[in-house]
Amino acid sequence: NGNGNGNANEERSLTMKRLDGITSVATSLGALEVTPAVIHRAHRHQRRGRCDDTSAGGGEDVLSYTCTDAEAVDACVKFALDHRMLVEPACGAALAPIYSERLRGRLLEELSGMRQSSSGDGDRGSSAIVVEVCGGGGVSAEV
Repeated sequence: NGNGNGNANEERSLTMKRLDGITSVATSLGALEVTPAVIHRAHRHQRRGRCDDTSAGGGEDVLSYTCTDAEAVDACVKFALDHRMLVEPACGAALAPIYSERLRGRLLEELSGMRQSSSGDGDRGSSAIVVEVCGGGGVSAEV
């Protein structure tokens, strides 16, 4: 509906789950559960993404992917070779859509579809891919 509460019932119907543990090599940024505030903010951002008016700070889309441990570690190695900087596997997970052919293909396909559907006047729009890179306490040569 138009009052900004379109997903309020959906938010209330969510069941929070807690993981038994984090089994990935990318443990430093992991959480066993999220807070209800995170769910609320994600839904608010999603609703803003559906708005036509992007001047109020909304309207951007966030694309989320899951990578394997191997893709995360491989991205760490490739980033180190490209930039002479070591990053931990949690950062490698963020870099995986850039370095993994499988994930990069999905990312570029989705971005292409978003540009085509966002403007009907022939303007293809533009997209930026932003990756926040951090070193972190989980950096080691053993990984």
